Amino acid sequence: MSDPEDNWPLPDYSVGQHDHVHALGVISLLVAQLERSIDDLHAFHWREQKAPEELIDLYYYSLNEEQRVAAIDKAFQTYEQDPAVKQAIKDLLAYFHWCRDTRNKLLHAEQYPASFGGNPAFLYLIKRMNKRSRTSGYMKLTLEYLRSIADKVRAGIVQSATISIYLRLRGQPLEKIDRSLRPYASEPLPQSLPVPPPLRLTDRP
Repeated sequence: MSDPEDNWPLPDYSVGQHDHVHALGVISLLVAQLERSIDDLHAFHWREQKAPEELIDLYYYSLNEEQRVAAIDKAFQTYEQDPAVKQAIKDLLAYFHWCRDTRNKLLHAEQYPASFGGNPAFLYLIKRMNKRSRTSGYMKLTLEYLRSIADKVRAGIVQSATISIYLRLRGQPLEKIDRSLRPYASEPLPQSLPVPPPLRLTDRP
């Protein structure tokens, strides 16, 4: 339990430097926000096909995470007429995969204590290389790098929101668009974000 000064008692809660742990929390919350934004895209074309809302959600939310991404892509590749939109969605989903994969690698790891010879300026993490192996992998991360991950996830949130607004407004007469959205009515489809390299685990600390 934390004390009135909001300090976590040691050694019971020795999980890393405050700034490192705070950055992990920010990354986690941002990826959750991006995931919700991506989820909102799933019904776009099904609604245009007049599918019932309850069936749209029943189908989508019965899928696992990977299947949901595939379902969004399949819907746009099947029903979308604009090749640029098809590619924008495909690229956005690839970017989202990077964000989620990076979040999972960070949050499914545990601290590898700096007291074992490391530098407290770094966050040392250890986790299994994959679900089917006991072999451990290691990460050595600076605060600057963790915050750069948060910046990239935030860029994904903006990208998803921009594409969503574009889809909602395209082809509509200006007078039928809510006044709060009219400034965005002439905005083009955004350029795709480059997908960063995957977060790698090394085979030794």
